[in-house]
Parts: sequence; structure tokens; C-alpha cells
Amino acid sequence: MSRLQNQLLKLFSHPVSAFILFGSFALVVASLLLLNAREKDWRDEKASFDNIIRMYESYSTNGELSESNRNYRVGSAMSINVKVLAFNTRDTRRECITRLTELNLSLNDMAIIRLCENRLPVSGSKSNKDQVTTIMPILSPTDDLIGARVRVTIMDTMPSWHDLFLSSSSLFTLAFISLMIAIIGSLLSLLAKKYLIELPTIARYDDLTSLLRRDAFFQASNQALMLSRREDLPVCVMLIDIDHFKQVNDTQGHADGDKTLTVIANLIRDNSRRQDVLGRLGGDEFAIVLPDTPAESASRVAERIRTALIELREESEWLSPHISVSIGLTVATDDETELDELIRRADTHLYMAKRTRNCTVSDSGLVTPIATKTVSAG
Repeated sequence: MSRLQNQLLKLFSHPVSAFILFGSFALVVASLLLLNAREKDWRDEKASFDNIIRMYESYSTNGELSESNRNYRVGSAMSINVKVLAFNTRDTRRECITRLTELNLSLNDMAIIRLCENRLPVSGSKSNKDQVTTIMPILSPTDDLIGARVRVTIMDTMPSWHDLFLSSSSLFTLAFISLMIAIIGSLLSLLAKKYLIELPTIARYDDLTSLLRRDAFFQASNQALMLSRREDLPVCVMLIDIDHFKQVNDTQGHADGDKTLTVIANLIRDNSRRQDVLGRLGGDEFAIVLPDTPAESASRVAERIRTALIELREESEWLSPHISVSIGLTVATDDETELDELIRRADTHLYMAKRTRNCTVSDSGLVTPIATKTVSAG
């Protein structure tokens, strides 16, 4: 993919830039369509205006007249037919009456006779049609009747769906509007699809720490436990609780409390593997499920997390000097042990660790912050 194509793809994938680009394109095309429609209306009106001027020209400029038959459109609902009749016989009165009568116009005989004898304009309309007829006499420079200009104006019927699809301009406008709506709909569909795809993922993770929420953690942990049993691999479960966290909220405020949670979540993430399941069970309590991990390795992970927080606390200017973590650790001893039972055992060890604080209690005993000496957990 070329650099230009890549840039265009980035523009189209961003909602704001896509809105501006397609909006600008739609504005330009819509403006061109409106301008074209205005120009067409102007040309129709100009033709009608010129026709009106010719209609009221009662005198021929040079005494000679040629016949014509022209049709005009005024707007989209009115049509005009203009006929020019040239009288060539000596008895122009009789020829005038005869030829106008043959046209079957919406005028009575007396109106036609009045025009032909008195050389006066006449006008009339049919009662059952949207049609009006105007006839103007055409005179020579010596005031002799040499012809007549007949203008028939007809109002079209109300437009229907059939008429709409027969108009090329209407079809183009409909196609453009449909295309724009389709593009907007496609963009909305992509956004909705992206939202629907990301929504379950977003709902699985804690907003503050980006670790799994409680329900998602248990679901992922059960899957990891089943896979480990199938492959006959050891599994450890670790519960972590922050010591003196309430004191941080009370003395430093909830903003620093949230920062503390984020820091500890990052420490847990940094000292864990990709296959480990990390979660925030609520408040200041975290949990880790470590597949394919024996008890000794899990104890080392716990100590890395605990000591990393101590080191960070000593270097930080805002972390509370009393902040530390207590950790409860257990290992699945057989294939029958369920996750709930592992969590219960780890929680029991965590309760014991909270008595001492800043330590890890496992199935084999308590690991002190200074030495590796253990005492019985029972």
C-alpha cells in the first residue's frame, strides 16, 4: 500500500476527518446540483420571457412573415406551444378565421371573428383543463393583417413516481442523496460494529487498572485451570491485598489512592507472564492465576511483587511510606480442586498474612520480608 493510500485510509477511518471529507464532498456536489438546477430554471424563464416579448410584438419588422411551431418548458410543471401563422391570400380575414378554427383552440367562434375582423388580441381557457390560449394579431407596417401568433400554455398534471424516475436530473439527485446516505450508513455501521466488537472487551477490564474484572477473571481462570488439568500442569492462585490502603485514601485523598492502585496493578503486570490471569476482585484486592507454575516459582513471583513495591516506595515522593502488600498463595493439589476452593484457600492465607503485613503466606507457611524462613500456616 502506497503512502498516499495509507494516509487516505487513516483519514477515512477517523470519524471526525471522515465527517469533514464526506461533508465537504456532499456540499460541493449539492452546490453544483443546485447551481445546475438554478441555471436550468433561468434558461427556461429566459425562453419564456423572450417568447412573451415576441408574443406581444404586433408588427412584423419587414412586412414578411414565416410560419413556425415551437415548444417551451417553463419550470418543471408548465409547457408552452407557440405557433406563428402567416396569411398569404388576399382575403386574410377568411383565411384567419378558417385556420384558427382548424386549430381547435379553447376559444369560441366570436372571439376568433373579433380577432380576425378587428385585429384585437383574444384570450381564453378551457374549463376542464389547466390550459390558457392567447392569440395576438401580426400586422404589417401598413396595419394589414398578415398573420397571428398563437400561444397555448398548459399546466401539467401533478407529478407522480413515474414522472420522478423519468427525469434525468431527478435520478441524478436521487442517486447522489442515496449514495451519501449509504456512505453515512456504512460509516455508522462500521462504528457500531467496532463498538459491538470492543464492548465485550471493554466490559471485561477494570477502568482504573486495566486488569480483568471479577466475573471476567473467574471465567478466564476456570479456562486456565481446565487447560492445566488436561495437560497435567501445576496451577497456583495468588491473592494480593494492599496494606494501609484506607489510610492512603483518608490522608492523601482518593486521587492518590487511585494512583496507588494503578502502580500496584502495573507491578503485578510487570512481574507476570503472558499466560497468567490477572484480575482486580474489588477495592484494593487483586488476584493472579499462574498456570504451569509450581509453588516455589509462585512464591518467587509473590516476593518479586512485594519487594518491587518496597523499592518503588522508597524512590517515590508521593507513595505512602506505610504502603505494602500482603499475599496469600495456594497451589492446586489434585485434579478435583475447583477454582472456588483455591480462592478460598488463598483468601485464608491472605487473612493470615494481613496479621503480619508485608509478607506472603503459602500452603507451606509464612515467608518473612527479610528471610526465607517459614513457619507453619496452620
